[in-house]
Amino acid sequence: MKNNVRYTLQIGGIVLVTTILGLGIFWYFGSQAGFYALIVGIPTVVIGAAVVYARQSQPTGGGGTTQYFEGKAQRVGEDVRTLLRDYEQLAGELSTWDTDPIEEDVSYLLEGLAEAGVEFDRATNRFEVTGTGDVRDLERIEGRVSELRSEIADSARTHVGGTLDDCVDAQRRLQDAGLIDRVEEPQPPDGESFAALLDALDGAEAAMDAAIDDAAAELDAIAEATDAPLDPIDRGVGRADDALEAGEYHAVADALLDARDALEQDLSTDFESERSSLESFVDTAGSSVVTDYVSPALLDDLEDVHEELETVDSALDMARIRELTADTRSICTEMIDTMSTELDDHLRTLADADVPADYYEYQSAADESYVSDLRAADDLDAYRSIWLNAAGELSAAIDAVEDEAAVAEAYGTVEDDITETLRATGRVGASDVPVKQAAAFFELYADLHENATYDPSAPALVAEDFGEAYDVTVQAGFDEGGPERRIDVSLVGGSLEESRTIETHLLDVVTFEEVPYGEYDLTVTTDEEAYGTVEREVVVDDDLELEATIAEVALREEVCSGIEGDARDALPDARDLFESEFNETEYLSTAMDFPMSDDFLPCLLALWAEEEGLTATRADGDVLVYDGEQFSNRLANIVRHNLSEGESIPYTQIRNRYLAVPASDGLIVDTLQESPVASAIECDETEVTKLS
Repeated sequence: MKNNVRYTLQIGGIVLVTTILGLGIFWYFGSQAGFYALIVGIPTVVIGAAVVYARQSQPTGGGGTTQYFEGKAQRVGEDVRTLLRDYEQLAGELSTWDTDPIEEDVSYLLEGLAEAGVEFDRATNRFEVTGTGDVRDLERIEGRVSELRSEIADSARTHVGGTLDDCVDAQRRLQDAGLIDRVEEPQPPDGESFAALLDALDGAEAAMDAAIDDAAAELDAIAEATDAPLDPIDRGVGRADDALEAGEYHAVADALLDARDALEQDLSTDFESERSSLESFVDTAGSSVVTDYVSPALLDDLEDVHEELETVDSALDMARIRELTADTRSICTEMIDTMSTELDDHLRTLADADVPADYYEYQSAADESYVSDLRAADDLDAYRSIWLNAAGELSAAIDAVEDEAAVAEAYGTVEDDITETLRATGRVGASDVPVKQAAAFFELYADLHENATYDPSAPALVAEDFGEAYDVTVQAGFDEGGPERRIDVSLVGGSLEESRTIETHLLDVVTFEEVPYGEYDLTVTTDEEAYGTVEREVVVDDDLELEATIAEVALREEVCSGIEGDARDALPDARDLFESEFNETEYLSTAMDFPMSDDFLPCLLALWAEEEGLTATRADGDVLVYDGEQFSNRLANIVRHNLSEGESIPYTQIRNRYLAVPASDGLIVDTLQESPVASAIECDETEVTKLS
């Protein structure tokens, strides 16, 4: 820079001096000479100075360098050194990177640099400006350095991309082999720099390092669970570490998979033996007699083991085979425990039951410690032997007592029924008891009851006295005397269904003879209105004398039975309607057309009558509400004022001429007989006569 300033000042001084000389010539020699001096002299001097400057800027041929060339060479050399330093670092990290094409470009670059006067030592990464050359060569080399950096970056990026793919592929191979649980995909380079490429490579290396750790842990776990040697695993992991250091990710997977194969080979003999033994035992247990004695849930559990066992086909799954063996032993032990419990329950039932001493034979299998022996078995072969023996002995013992235990347990539920049937009919057949194996129950009953004989050919039980029969006498009637009225008496039960009919003013007697022992329904009814029904359950176990009096039932109790609460809730809505109609007609009846349910109307009328102090009665099947006191006074006045002594009046005439209430003949008669004129009249079927 200082040289440039100096040369510029020198040229400027020459031009200034030339200009002054031209002006002097112009002053002393005239305008023409001055014109040529300015126009020709100044350009000539400037051109000459430029030539001198250019020659000063070029090497002079003596082997030295100018300051400008040396500075340029230094800058280009530094660029090359930086490029080679970064390239060497990247190549050191990417050990499998194919750099042959790049090496050729680097060699060509260094050759060109040497020809331009800069010697570069790659071993020390140093350079020296040793000569002079064309600055333009240095500028071309400078541009090539930038291009080569981009080419190196592109090549490295391609290699790193392949390395990341190898990382993922290698992990997937390990995952497919069951050595790792998941694939960790490294992040791609974040940017174009060499540093970004190295960061991506570090991520891949970390992922593979983690995969080695996980695979090693998985292999160690398999070996520990199966007591397999660890040497093949250690060797495989060591090879994997070496391959990782070399950046050969597929070799990492190869080493770990080889270790897996070696471990599998070591386990294969024991695996096949244990798997075969377990499969054989599961098949045996699943088809043995125990299936008739244990719950479906245990059989389903055993089938689950069988199905999973079919999917285990690698010696590396030896630990799973042993887990399944433990599961099978647990399931099958529970089967034997279930059978032992069932046998104990049967024997306990029989011991607690009221049965003859020779009814069953005690089973010694109940005293064996099958479950403890199974749990103490050293291996599956010993377990199998104990299990098969236990299954056989327990099944035989259960078969020997289960029917007797079932009969003894259920006997109490049918004994009374059998006794009742024997007392009633003297014979009990299989269809008379609600059990499947009636013969066993009959045999036990005969053993416990001296008066019963077991007939195995039927099978049946027969009582010595062949049933019991008794007389049942029923005194039936009304709680109050009156005209002669009809009463029906029935006795129903078992195969008996008999009825008797009597007519009585108050009471009469009915006798049912030779009624078999048993329970019966006694029913006493009458077709008279206002009377209820007598219903009673009786046990005929001796001669019986019974009383059954039919009581009169209040109208409200009859018509409001079961609905009185709902009817009382509805009564407020009906009051006004009832009152209005009653004021008009002097009576109310269910025969009238009221806007309410026929089920509730009788009860509503009865409740309203009670509330208003009126009389409610039955009239030809209808409920009739009227003013009883007014009705009685009107009938009495008819007799007093319309009849002379010895004179008669038909009930029809009374009803049609004098009454608003549609009273029946019976109601008229009953009312007259309870009125103040009752002693002065006589009523027959059609008319009333005044006696005095």
